[in-house]
Amino acid sequence: MKGFFPSLPFVIPHSPGIAHWWDIFWWIFQLVVMTTLVLVLRHWAISFDRERSPDMKQTGVSAPSQKPGIPG
Repeated sequence: MKGFFPSLPFVIPHSPGIAHWWDIFWWIFQLVVMTTLVLVLRHWAISFDRERSPDMKQTGVSAPSQKPGIPG
């Protein structure tokens, strides 16, 4: 299957490839970045809801007191 995968236009002689620690480092880096992103977005959403909550009480709109479920 020569030519199926893209490659650089030149050959790097005596290349050792990617070090074994790189994969572990990359996954840990991704885990830290994505966890931080989720926590920041969660913080923003909660603060937005807290700011919006008094406005809902002033306009008479009430949030549902129970979770919707299957009547039964």
